[in-house]
Parts: sequence; C-alpha cells; structure tokens
Amino acid sequence: MPHTDLLRDLIVLYGMAMGIAYLMRRLRQPTLIGYLLTGMLAGPFGLRLISDRSAVEILAEVGVALLLFTIGLELSMQKLAKMKQVVLGAGSLQVASTVLLSLAALVAAGLAMRESLFWGFLIATSSTAIVLKLLHDRGELETVHGRLVLGILLFQDLMVVPMMALLPALAAPGAGQALKILLALGKSLAVVGVILFGARYLFPRLLRAIVLVRSRELFVIATIFFALGTAWGASQLGFSLALGAFLAGIVLSESEYGHQVLAEILPFRDSFSSLFFIAVGMLIDLRFAAAHAGLLVTCVAAILLGKFLMAGGSVLALGFPLRLGALVALALAQVGEFSFVLLREGERLGLMVADRYQLFLSATVLTMMLTPALIQMGPHVSRWLGQKGERRGSRLGLDEQTEQLRDHVIICGYGMNGQRLAHLLRSNEFPYVVIEMNPRVIRAARAEGEPIYFGDVGSHEILKRAGCAHARGIVLAISDRAVLPRAISHARLLNPEIHIIARTKRIEDARELRLTGATDVVAEELEAWMEIAVRVLRLYGMPREAVASQMTELRAEDYDMARILPIPGQPLRHLWHLLPQVDLELFVIPPGSPLAGAELRQLELRKRTGASVLAVVRPYARTGSSIPSTQVIHNPEPHFCFAEGDQVVLIGSREQLTLAFSLLGEPALPARSGTASPGAAGS
Repeated sequence: MPHTDLLRDLIVLYGMAMGIAYLMRRLRQPTLIGYLLTGMLAGPFGLRLISDRSAVEILAEVGVALLLFTIGLELSMQKLAKMKQVVLGAGSLQVASTVLLSLAALVAAGLAMRESLFWGFLIATSSTAIVLKLLHDRGELETVHGRLVLGILLFQDLMVVPMMALLPALAAPGAGQALKILLALGKSLAVVGVILFGARYLFPRLLRAIVLVRSRELFVIATIFFALGTAWGASQLGFSLALGAFLAGIVLSESEYGHQVLAEILPFRDSFSSLFFIAVGMLIDLRFAAAHAGLLVTCVAAILLGKFLMAGGSVLALGFPLRLGALVALALAQVGEFSFVLLREGERLGLMVADRYQLFLSATVLTMMLTPALIQMGPHVSRWLGQKGERRGSRLGLDEQTEQLRDHVIICGYGMNGQRLAHLLRSNEFPYVVIEMNPRVIRAARAEGEPIYFGDVGSHEILKRAGCAHARGIVLAISDRAVLPRAISHARLLNPEIHIIARTKRIEDARELRLTGATDVVAEELEAWMEIAVRVLRLYGMPREAVASQMTELRAEDYDMARILPIPGQPLRHLWHLLPQVDLELFVIPPGSPLAGAELRQLELRKRTGASVLAVVRPYARTGSSIPSTQVIHNPEPHFCFAEGDQVVLIGSREQLTLAFSLLGEPALPARSGTASPGAAGS
C-alpha cells in the first residue's frame, strides 16, 4: 500500500539520519552534512532504499518552507536597523562583488550570460545555519568579526527574495530580456507588497484573537496555517513556496507573538527541513563526483578562494583591519543552504544542465564540510597577521600625543561595556583613552568628544602608541579569543606593572588569560550565575553575610576563583599620589642588637616617633635546603618579639623615620637616601 511505503521510507530515512548525524557530531561536523550524506546513501545513486521519492520530496518542500519561515522570524527588522552599516555596507559589497566575479569568470570560461548569472546567485550566499551554529559554540557571535559575519549573512538572506523573483525572467527566451527582468521585479514588488500587507495587518490580529482563547493547540495550528498558507499563496502568484514563507516570517518577527510563533514551529521545522536536505542529498551522484574529481576539486577551490577574497575585501572596504577581514572571509567561504532552494528552482526552470547541476551540488557539500576547519583556522590566521605587525593607517589613528599620556586607563572596545566605563572614568575625572576598530563608532564617539582612536589591540605598536608603558591599567572590554591572549602579552611586555582586566564569556577561557598575564579576568558565565544565586538565596530571606560567605566558598571551591577572579588589591604605587609626604624605610636588626628578643610594645615606637611598623620580613633556613626563605608578618601585634636579621618595614614622614632610626639604635640616614620610590614601594 502506498501509505505504508511512505511510512517505511520515512523510518529508513530518519533512522539513517539519526545514526549519521550522531557520527557527524562526534566528528565535530554540522548535522546538516549528516542529512546530505543520508540522502546520498539512501537515494537512487546510492543504496536505492527509497521506493517513493516523489512523496519524500513533497514533504521536503514543506520542510524548506518551514525552514525559511523560521529564518524570516529570526530576521528582526530592529536587528537589521542596528546593524545597517554592516548589513548594507559589507553585505551589499560581498553579494555584488561575488556575483560579478562569478559572472565574469564563467562568461570567460564559455558559459552563457544567464547561466553565469545564475551561478553567481548560487555562489553568493553562505550557510547561515552552519556558520552561526559554529560561532555560537565557539562563543564568538558577540565578537567584532562575529557581528560582521552576522550582518553579511542577514543581507545574503534578504537578497534571496529578488534572486528568486529574477529566476523566471532569466529562464525566459532571450528576446526582450531586460524588459522581462523589469517586469519580473515589478511583479515581485507587487506580490511582496500583498504578502507583507497580509502578514503585517491581518495575521497579527488573527493571532491576537486566537491567543485570547488560551489554547496552545489552536495557536500551533494557526502558526502552521500562516506559514504554509502564505507559501501556497506565493506559489499561486508565480513564486516559490519558500519565498512566500520567508516573507511571512520576516513580517511576523516584528509581531508581539513572534517569539512564541518561533518556539511552536521549531519542532516541525527541524523534522521537515531535515527531509529537505536529505532530498537534496538524493540528487548527488557519487559516481559523477568520482569520475570528475579533478574538475570538482578545481570548482571547490575556485569557490573558496573567490568568496574568501570578496568577503574579506568587503570588510576591508569599511575600514576594518586585515586580521578581521580574514576571520570573516574564512567563515563565509562556503556555499549556503539557500543555494539549494535557488538550485532546485533554477533546475525546474531549465537554467542549468544536468552535469553542471551535479557539479555544483557536489561542490556545495564539500565547501560545507570544510567550514568547521576553516573557522578553526581563523584564530591562527589572525594571530599570524598580528605577529606580522599588520597595521592599517587611518586619519582616526593614534597620534604622538597619546604616547605622552601618564597614569591613564586604556579601554579596548567601545561597546556597551566600554561606553559605560568611559562615562564612569570621565565623571570622576580620571584619564583614559579608547581603542576601537569600527570607523563608524569612532566617528560618532569623536563627535561627542571622546578620546577614541582606530587601532587593533592585538598590535604591539598600537598599545605602545596608546601609552601602555605608562598606563595604570588596561581594560579589554572585548571577547575575541583570538585577540585577548596576544593583547595581554603585549601589554605585559610593555608595562610589567600594569593592571590588566580582561573580559571573557566562558569560564574555561579565564585560566588561559590569567596564565597569559591578565591581573583580573571577568567571566560573564560565572558572574551571571553568581548574580542569579545571590537573588535566589535572598528570595528565601538568607542574611547578606551568609550569602556573601557562600558566594566566597563557591568561588574558591567550585570554580577555583581564587586564581581566576581574585578580589583586586590596590598596589601602594597606585596610591602614592595621595600620600606625597609619606615614605617607607627598611631597618635591619643586626647581630647582637639589644632589639633582639624585645617586644614591639616595649619600644612605644608610634608614641615616641610617630612612625609605624608596617611589616616584618623574617629570614629562615628551610629544612634540607641551602636557599634561605622568608616569612612576612603583616601589621605585627604589640606582643611581637623581634629577632636578629629581622627586616622591619617602617612608614611615616621623613622626620618621623629619622626619629625612629635614632630610637632603634641606628644613625639617621641622609635626607631621602635609600627611600623607596613610588615604583619600588609595591604592596
């Protein structure tokens, strides 16, 4: 019976997909690759396990519609507006340059203009699903290059709309081609307007009425109806199911129910979209790939190189450094899942012959499989570029005046954390300088009077020109794991005494940064958990002292935070400008001194001279070692007994210390001779 055959096919496909996807995850490969491999093995060019391929493809069409509906839901217009510089700037440059480069190269190779342009559309997009998942797992989505990648991916996703609209015009006969393209664009704008109007004004009102019923089942049914109904409506007007669902998702993302719609549709999306990638995998002919291995490798290399150059160039054109351009380019070098949607539609319209169809499918899968390795290479490439001393000039760059700064704070990164810290320092009239890599952010901040400069904090030269050698502290308000260790190392080399505060997202990165030379590391994961724990304990009325005690234990025991996030002390040299009349002296009790065996209270040192004993350093010999060691007694008690060889640290004014030396039996030292300088006085 047909329905039992379909059920058997689904069981076979899901069973194979489960096993292969599990293996892919163990190999640190995206599960999407596992779905493609499932289709390759089970399909007509593999083991031929599927009896009703057409039914599977129908379900796959539903899956891709739901996939693009959810991607549209995640494309918030507010997010696009906030990232308009990257989305419209780098995104448009990347897509346009990639399409034009592909068009020129393929026309030169002998392909027709329309097929070459179609190839350009296919190559221009990258994999949103794979790249964002990998960057999220690596904790790099909030880094500068992570935001650049996200902005370009968002623009690529939006460009699928006009690309899909142009495919019928490209497939039409050659006469009046320009007019047909214009008519296709006009029609697409009209259809998009109708869909947007319905999704913007009709769907939210219907959803609001459904929500008032308080039935989750009804809400789920309505969500599926809106997604598939819009997709079907678009197909009736001459467009694809996927395009209609994508547009509906974009508009509903601004609805107050957008997040709930996304939550309800995700299980269906994951179930059906996997069938889409399996169906694509069924189309891949492994025998063709083996027979044309040389051509396939050449095609893959050309795609990776071309996209690398175009994506990197689009980032460099906005004024970002080469290091960031390389990171973005490596992340976007593959061909994306939207290309499968375009390819299926183009194949239906006859825009690509069978052999080239197979070539592109195989090349796409290979570029996707190489993506984890390319992203893994990113930090190493970035580090190599940093070690080469790469530095891009800019009229907003650091100048000679910044090298003359003294006792200031260097803020690296002008995001939310950097901006608030700068405001705090400015309100307290503390000197600071900001280093940022986003030219647009720099121009806006400079207009407000901020001392902000263009530069890559991973560069030794940039930190030097920011006055790192004479700075009191440096705050790395960025979370780029490729830059932080190098920036910390350079800062520590330039100024061994500088206080380095680094920010990181994950606890496991904190130890590495401490070993690199950071004084303090703030791990966002830990700080968020600690804040939640405090509020929960207070919810049950636990006293503040008890809460503080438990938090201290958690820091020390569970997370070894005594080494990772120490409570910062204040070196005496940082307070020296507040104590201009205070000096430190060291008095050593010689052999045979009458002070040996005397108690501190017997001397009445403070009463008679005004000077105080800050600490006593007592040398002693360790058992089995010829190397002497020391014991430091801080703020000794009145009954403390001195011993021969004790080094007594005294604090007071010059006059008070002179009287103290006289009392202790030593002649007064010449004025300020041997006085510890602020830099040597340490804590």
